[in-house]
Amino acid sequence: MKVFTLLPFILVIALDASSQINLQAFDNERDGITKKGMLVLGSWGTANIIVGAIGQSSSNSEMKYFQQMNLIWGAVNLAIALPTYVSLNRLQAHSSLAESVKKQSNIEKTFLFNAGLDLVYITAGFYCKEKSNNDSKHDLYSGYGNSLLLQGGGLLLFDVTMYLMHIHHGKKLYQILSSIKFSGNGIGLLWKL
Repeated sequence: MKVFTLLPFILVIALDASSQINLQAFDNERDGITKKGMLVLGSWGTANIIVGAIGQSSSNSEMKYFQQMNLIWGAVNLAIALPTYVSLNRLQAHSSLAESVKKQSNIEKTFLFNAGLDLVYITAGFYCKEKSNNDSKHDLYSGYGNSLLLQGGGLLLFDVTMYLMHIHHGKKLYQILSSIKFSGNGIGLLWKL
């Protein structure tokens, strides 16, 4: 009788070790997706800094302001991408299932929220373009507006792509979660053979 009593505990321990391996691989893959995204964002930021600095000094009027705003956006994007990339390169402790779920949810929400902000940037770009039609600072508003449209559109594409990649990746976690069933009598695990 005692052998049968211990058997469920042995199975739970074996399943927990197996799921930790899969969970760690899941977490590593999520971080890998984010790191690649930060490389893209950092490269975009660096390109905007270089082109903006060159263009700002050699341009006049509207193009000067366009390049100036691109340089600022590049610095902000690089300031976001670099620390995020570095933090993901640090060796991280194994996550529990609850921590993995929280991290997955947070990364999805972050990119979705950022996509919403990108729409605000695009709207601000259209506002600046419209304001440039009736303002003495036509070149400034038009240049900044064009930059906001470019940067907002580029970031919208980036954030939506990252969001969709993380949503797709998150389905693996939800498969793990769907194998755990709770009842009034305890916890059960489903195996598909």
